[in-house]
Parts: sequence; structure tokens; C-alpha cells
Amino acid sequence: MLATLLLAAAAAAGVPSVDRVEPSTLEAYRPVELTIVGGGFGPECRVLIGAPGRLAPVRHELVGDAEIRVHLTAGYGPDPARRQVVVECGRNFRSVPFAIEIVRGKTEEAEPAPPAERAAAEPLVDSEIPTVTRLEPAAIDAGQVFTLTVMGGGFAAGAEVEIFANSHAGSSHLPAYEMLRFAAEVASDTVILVDLDRGFAASPRLRQVVVINPDGGTSAPVYLEIKRSSP
Repeated sequence: MLATLLLAAAAAAGVPSVDRVEPSTLEAYRPVELTIVGGGFGPECRVLIGAPGRLAPVRHELVGDAEIRVHLTAGYGPDPARRQVVVECGRNFRSVPFAIEIVRGKTEEAEPAPPAERAAAEPLVDSEIPTVTRLEPAAIDAGQVFTLTVMGGGFAAGAEVEIFANSHAGSSHLPAYEMLRFAAEVASDTVILVDLDRGFAASPRLRQVVVINPDGGTSAPVYLEIKRSSP
């Protein structure tokens, strides 16, 4: 009886709950549609996915007050192997994290090449110049928190992403714009994910984005558009 009353009180307070996520096991690097089943979902809610302490919002579709769908167009890499899924409705109302598992696919499970073959192949990979073909999303509203998916080719492990941004953001100093490096997850040699936990100002409207491999190879720039938020 007490448990029922507590659940009813939580629902009345706007606290969302996640009962299950389908599928709960994902193959690394594979695009997938997640179905989140629970309760207390509404238009003001958002979905956060990531490692503990590093959750990032993802685009989602609200199906009803008990179902949300998430389209992961790039998938996730296998490290870390467990990610948390959280539904957040307002600043103070979060569901209990639901764990999903990322497993290596058949390609990832293949035995590594002999050392001699790897040594012969590595210089070719290291010297490859990364290319960026598109960004998802290509345009965002000013101030929007989001995950940027960088798609292209030639991305090496340890690649970083630079974006033209204000190095004084969040301070009382005058804006100072320069190319800044942001924490990135190299999901594969064609996909990089960048979690941006704070939005960009509406000006400048176009923000340059480049990928830099550990050997210094740098992609040609592409541009992220910042749109003024609707009043």
C-alpha cells in the first residue's frame, strides 16, 4: 500500500519512470531505434544517454506519456560497455537510470592481424587526412544543448573536434572567439560524437568545425549554423 502511494505521489509530482528499454543490448557502431517504456513522459521531457557523469541529450520522439522513441543514427562505440538511459522532465525530475549494454559486433570480434601486418598497415592509417561530409544536426537553435554527430571518413582513434566558440563562455569577460577543442568520442572511422552541454550564442551564425587526427591531419572545415531561438 505504501509503495503504491509513493509511486502515485511521484507521478503527481512529475517524476518520470523508465521500466524498460528495447533493445537493451546494442551492437557497437550500429544505428538503432530505441523504445523507452515507462511513465510520466511529456513534451517538456528530454532523453539523456551516456556513461555515469557524462550524460548527453539525444533527439527523441514522444509517442505518448508511457513511450519515447530514440533514433541513434550513428550508434555508440563499445567503450564504455554500459551506458545509462535517463528521462528528465524539468530540472528536478529524473528517472532512475536504466542500463543498456554495448557489445562488439562480428567485425569487432575478429582476431587482430599479426604484428607484421599491423605494422605495415598502420602508417597508411596514420597518414590519412580526415574528411567531414556532414553534421547532424546541421543547424541548432541558440542556447540548445545537444550531441553533435560528425560524419565523414579517415577518423583515427584519439581524433579531436575543434569548433569556433567563445573561450570566455560562462564568465563575465568579453567574448573571445577561437577554435576550441571539445571532448569527442570516436565511434568509428566514419563517426565522431561530441557532447555539447551548453549551447552557442546566435552570433556568429556559422561555426567552423574541423576534425584533427592524432598525427596532425586536419579536415577541411564544415559549418554548423546557429539559429535564433523562437520567442
